[in-house]
Amino acid sequence: MSTSGDKLHSGEAWREFCDRLKAVGDTLLTDGYATDPRERAEGYRALTRLLAHAMKNEVQCSDPLFPEIMRDEEPHMQWGGPNPDNTYYRAAISPEHEYRVWGNLAGVRELIFSLNEGDMQLMEFGVFSEKTLADLETDDNGDFELWISAQERQGNWMQCPENARLFLARIYVSDWDNDASPPLHIERVGAEGVPPTPLDPAALAGALDRTATWLEKSVPFWNQYTTGQWEAAEKNVVRAAGSTPGGAQNIKYGSLLWDLAQDDAIVITTEVPDASYWNFCIHTMHWLESGDMANRQVSLNAQQVHVDDDGRVRLVLSAQDPGAPNWIDTQGLGRGLFVFRWIWTKTNPMPEGRLVKIDAVRGLLPASHPEVDPVTRRRQLAARRERYLSRYL
Repeated sequence: MSTSGDKLHSGEAWREFCDRLKAVGDTLLTDGYATDPRERAEGYRALTRLLAHAMKNEVQCSDPLFPEIMRDEEPHMQWGGPNPDNTYYRAAISPEHEYRVWGNLAGVRELIFSLNEGDMQLMEFGVFSEKTLADLETDDNGDFELWISAQERQGNWMQCPENARLFLARIYVSDWDNDASPPLHIERVGAEGVPPTPLDPAALAGALDRTATWLEKSVPFWNQYTTGQWEAAEKNVVRAAGSTPGGAQNIKYGSLLWDLAQDDAIVITTEVPDASYWNFCIHTMHWLESGDMANRQVSLNAQQVHVDDDGRVRLVLSAQDPGAPNWIDTQGLGRGLFVFRWIWTKTNPMPEGRLVKIDAVRGLLPASHPEVDPVTRRRQLAARRERYLSRYL
């Protein structure tokens, strides 16, 4: 009987891996998946992104003995509806060991650190030991150390339960010009300066197997997640915000499933939440990606939106540019998921949506609501691209 190491050495493990990737691609051609040419093309692109994500997770950064902080949810590696205002990090951990996390938090607006059971599509929904910026002690320069362990430590400490496997971090970048998005570091206590052991063939075979499993689970999970919501929801109607299993405990998500012609628009009006952070964003059907976050105005947050004189926010969700500052671009997609996030909120305002033709939008906005001409919009989008991508240089 061949071992995992033998299967890798002979090439069998790699061939099995490639066969499983091919089978995942064939899944997109089955019932229940996108049939529109553009949506299907985005699905194949999503597969490449999910594969890159999974290989980084499982092949490169999966060893809890020698963990690395890896960037998660980069612009071209989306998974699970990323927030354009977050810098995401993750690292593999084990409750059998103790870890030190460190960095500099000067200029950070807000953050959430959490210990997680795993990823949602693997049915691993546990979220443990959350900490926010206010929970962390720093020195006068903003430097901090955080300890992750089963046994209590002095200073910044997160208790690691027996089923925690990931350290996750969300850094909130609401003001794209000024909010800091610093790197973080992690090491296992006792392994300082010790290099990992040489690559073990059996370990790589296991990593390839986990990579394929991660991809196999992700594709149907997000397809079922979005199509299930589509089938259950009344279209073009706002749903109230609430917490999501597997998500951070401090985040409330609300949504609207849009079904729009190219000349349709939904004018969404809301009170401003009493929240430390809030934003609006789109996600795609089937793949739950967040669109072209750099080049299109697919999201707006509290620092970016225009608030009218009556203290209310009015957004326009549409394919065509309505010439209003708070346009949320559907990227020409006839259907999709519009999401709003209230985070660390004391209130839970319920937005109202009104479906109209694009030519009727201006009549629903206050007289003092600004107009955005095409030249100004291009200038805004060029600045958005520069600011967003600078976070990943």
